[in-house]
Amino acid sequence: MIVAGLGTPTPAFANTSRPNTDSFSISKWLVFPELFLCLNYSVTGTLTYKAVRYGPVDGNIDYRVASPQVVAPTLTVNGYQYDSVSHGCTRKPLAWLKLDVQHAYKGYGCSFNPSISVQVPFSIGVGFWPSCGNRKVGFWNSSYGQAKSWKQYNSSARVKFDQQRWYQPQHNPLPKPSCYGVMVRYHVYMRGIDDTKDTGQFAICPTPEW
Repeated sequence: MIVAGLGTPTPAFANTSRPNTDSFSISKWLVFPELFLCLNYSVTGTLTYKAVRYGPVDGNIDYRVASPQVVAPTLTVNGYQYDSVSHGCTRKPLAWLKLDVQHAYKGYGCSFNPSISVQVPFSIGVGFWPSCGNRKVGFWNSSYGQAKSWKQYNSSARVKFDQQRWYQPQHNPLPKPSCYGVMVRYHVYMRGIDDTKDTGQFAICPTPEW
């Protein structure tokens, strides 16, 4: 990424500024054999931003992914019985005793750590990120009692990131934005035993139409 410095001229108007929306949807299984429990979970939402282009000025173009934000993501979880004989997940619903959840967002890669701001119920803090150790993330922590299914949603929920910017010769290929990431950590309690597992991170990639 070629980022414009302080000395880079910025035109007074944008040649193009287009609203963009990229939807994301992840659906996976997470298995807890010792708890005889499988979780089937899904995370859905939208990434909105403006694809902005200034120039060309002196043979260069200023590209931006401006005001990127994750809007009102939805997390759903369903519990099912784990079969220790077949070592697989059944379709028989099974309730957990208690479920603690951390639903988190940041830049996807370890080296991509854009500034983050949030709207409640999300918060900002240092949290675990797969393969990267502790990083600053936007997260939503929730705790739920005994149930077989659960849904986390708030229409006001937002996770916002700094813009991405490239200043490059006009004949260069279009820049490829860095991806954002989402992960979920589940701490599941059953009678007399509990366990914690992470989903791993999933990419949410802007596909700007400049």
